[in-house]
Amino acid sequence: MITSSAVPDSALRLLVEKGFDATSVDALAQAAGISRSTFFRRFGSKEEMVFADMETIIHHLETVLATSSAGPVASLVHAGLTVFDQHTARPEAAELRHRLLLDVPSLRDRELVSIHRYERVFRNHLRDRGLYSLTHGRAMCIAFASGVVSVHNDHLRRWLRHPEDARRPELERELTALGSLFAPVLEPSTAAPAPEPTTVVITIAGGTPDTESVLSQVRDALDRNHK
Repeated sequence: MITSSAVPDSALRLLVEKGFDATSVDALAQAAGISRSTFFRRFGSKEEMVFADMETIIHHLETVLATSSAGPVASLVHAGLTVFDQHTARPEAAELRHRLLLDVPSLRDRELVSIHRYERVFRNHLRDRGLYSLTHGRAMCIAFASGVVSVHNDHLRRWLRHPEDARRPELERELTALGSLFAPVLEPSTAAPAPEPTTVVITIAGGTPDTESVLSQVRDALDRNHK
């Protein structure tokens, strides 16, 4: 878990209360407790400041995946939960940022960039584990990475509407269920082996019965075994 925040709640609150365009960099720097020059050095712009925490999460995510010893499916499920934990760890900041995104179209566009970056991090992790070389591997990796992000975002939006709801357990169940759909392709070595074919042995004693008689006795025997 990331314990420090790149963006103070006070700076986000100022943007919401005064408006994104109406808030000066000097006012934001003062709210964040830093100088104007430090603000530009740390963030670069007001827009980048709004998404600075997301940048921190993405870099953290890359480290988590690079050091994961779990299978590819479990790694992405855990990564999806990690992103959710980071976003929900600061409810006020998440709610303030959400309000900004609703009010400022340019920030909504910037959010789409962040979503694609999460997908790329997940997709590259699967690629780096050699899964593109599997049959349909590239398509399955792209679909799984996109699916994890989509399911995560759906739960995050629902949590933003009702922060009191404990969404994480349901998110974990749904990400696990999603992973089970891709596991047979992305983790073929862990797929359940195909059942061995049934071998039927028929012993005929006495006489030479006709084929229909033998089949009739076999059907009777099978019926008895299934009752």
